[in-house]
Amino acid sequence: MAQFKTRARALDLLGRQQIAGIPTAINELIKNAHDAYADKFDIDFLRCNNLLVLRDDGLGMTKEEFETRWLTLGTESKLANKKSSLPPIDISKPRRPIMGEKGIGRLAIASIGSQVLIVSKAKLRSKEYDIVVAFINWEIFELPGINLEDIVIPVREYSHMPNAADIDNIKNEVIQSLDKLNQKGLIDDKDFEKIKSSITSFQVDPCQLSLQLQQGFELTNGCGGTQFFISPVYDTIVSDIEGDGNSDEATKIEKMLMGFHNTMTPDHPTPIVDISFRDYRTNDGSFVSIIDKEHFFTTEEFELADHHFQGQFDEFGQFKGLVKIYGEKTYDHIVNWRDNSYRETECGPFKINLAYLQGELKSSRVDIENYARIKAKGDKFGGLYIYRDNIRVLPYGDSDYDFLDIEKNRSKRASTYFFSYRRMFGAIEIADREHSGLVEKAGREGFIENKAYRQLQAILKNFFVQLAADFFSEKNKTAQSEFFNQKKDEFNAYHNALERRDKLAKSKKERFARELDIFFTGLTEHKFENELE
Repeated sequence: MAQFKTRARALDLLGRQQIAGIPTAINELIKNAHDAYADKFDIDFLRCNNLLVLRDDGLGMTKEEFETRWLTLGTESKLANKKSSLPPIDISKPRRPIMGEKGIGRLAIASIGSQVLIVSKAKLRSKEYDIVVAFINWEIFELPGINLEDIVIPVREYSHMPNAADIDNIKNEVIQSLDKLNQKGLIDDKDFEKIKSSITSFQVDPCQLSLQLQQGFELTNGCGGTQFFISPVYDTIVSDIEGDGNSDEATKIEKMLMGFHNTMTPDHPTPIVDISFRDYRTNDGSFVSIIDKEHFFTTEEFELADHHFQGQFDEFGQFKGLVKIYGEKTYDHIVNWRDNSYRETECGPFKINLAYLQGELKSSRVDIENYARIKAKGDKFGGLYIYRDNIRVLPYGDSDYDFLDIEKNRSKRASTYFFSYRRMFGAIEIADREHSGLVEKAGREGFIENKAYRQLQAILKNFFVQLAADFFSEKNKTAQSEFFNQKKDEFNAYHNALERRDKLAKSKKERFARELDIFFTGLTEHKFENELE
């Protein structure tokens, strides 16, 4: 009887080649830390060592859990069933919905760097467990002709934080297993020497690094968590961090990791995981903080914006909520969606809370200083973010990912399509998985474009078109649009008056400056003395 066999390359296909890049992979690992009830997730990039360290203070893993869950593909460990138990939970904290049920996070590590050392310590179990340590070289999984069962993943346990000597012993075990594959002819001499060289060059001392890096991730005295030491890191991480040198544009790391939790709308849920990213560019211990929370929209800036839209779309796609124009007039508003013939949608109900900034300072109620700051943030991070259980769904919110064609439509007819994607910032809270047909792609590149997603798009596109017609039209006069245009004209007139005053003041200042120049020139040339004589 024939059976399926799994080549080692399957892991490379499911992991590294499924993930869009390093920022997406890191995002996946943060979701895994969330599932492990972590409060903190720290990322440290040591450039001189080409080493990326990711640490969380979650529940960690026992040796059995690591082997039966982490190293088992297609595991049901996060789904309730009779054959396997669910992962442990922290009963001292509110129950967290599972975010990483696809098992992508562990394989995504391969898209960050070619080798990883995993160190994990279980906590809040029935007894005390030792520290679990494993080493994986992902290059082995790229080799043709090798089955998964041919590859050895050494897993050790230590009562102490492993040091450089301990890691060398683990590396030697991998090299010995590769030597056996080489002797059997499963890998050739060239590949063997190449991978052996890579493993030998992996110089990581977790014990020393735990003292060198920021504290708070100890794996002793009842503490727990999981740590990944990845080296060498692929070269793209530098451009992901630094971008193209244009400070006006968000880098790939910022686009993917900013707004992981919704922190911009008033009364937003308390963020669950505190994320830090430190870039050590030299060996002197100094670092640059990549994810500065002040760089993202704050609740104060959200409330300063010109217009606000808050409400709920029901199971039929109808919006009911509040629209506030220029912070002065609030309307109870309804936007109907008829495309589904008033049948229940598959995307389910969802909420929206959105702020909008006028495209020109002269038409805005915001003062010049705050306007410049919010506009700059809009250019970097403006967009409509989608959250499920207060965890961002990638890549929605990325200013380059206009999934509602707002900028495309505006370029055709700005008078009809009032909104600009970079001038808006806000959040959509979608229903839980039980009440929504929205499913994320395996590679975290948005939702699968099924009927539920197409309905979500259609509902939101209709929403913005109707809002533009009801509140911001210059041609189709409504009571709401008349108020907007009246206030806009007032702001424009006020701004123009200020400009005229500034020009007049500038003219007087320039004339006074010229007269002063003439006076002091005459003074230095003894003009006044000569006239007196």
